[in-house]
Amino acid sequence: MAGSFQDQVTIALNVLGRLRPLAIVLVGTALIGTISAGNQISRAVAAYSQAKAVSGDKAVKVKLSRVPLTAEDYTRYGGIIAGLVPGVRVLIPEDGKKMRVVVDNPGAYEIWIYALNNLQSYSKNVVWEADSLCLQDCGGELVASADIQGYVQTAEFEQ
Repeated sequence: MAGSFQDQVTIALNVLGRLRPLAIVLVGTALIGTISAGNQISRAVAAYSQAKAVSGDKAVKVKLSRVPLTAEDYTRYGGIIAGLVPGVRVLIPEDGKKMRVVVDNPGAYEIWIYALNNLQSYSKNVVWEADSLCLQDCGGELVASADIQGYVQTAEFEQ
């Protein structure tokens, strides 16, 4: 016998409770992706409108360029996030090519997600990509970690 109905319900609730942090990370990542996609869609609509305004006999070439953020940019954005969301630490690795957002308290998952979600709204014209996400056992005392990279994407029109 697999156990009583009450035991089965208890097991199911324990499993769901353990999956909660993962669900928070997935929802947060989806929100960041949605915000980035919305920004790109609005830029694409603006680019389409500008390209449509050019007369039909002239071919318009659109050139997209990505400019990576500098170590100073990461330090600045990291300071903003760390200042606005107490309990979240922002680390800039020595190479200065990404930013690591971490928490060392399991009760801080929600503010970690909040910090990642709000990063986009505090960084005009910057697109953020998650390089890696870690939840639980992220090395040392860390319980959640996200390595993110940012870049500024621009569209140029050539005739």
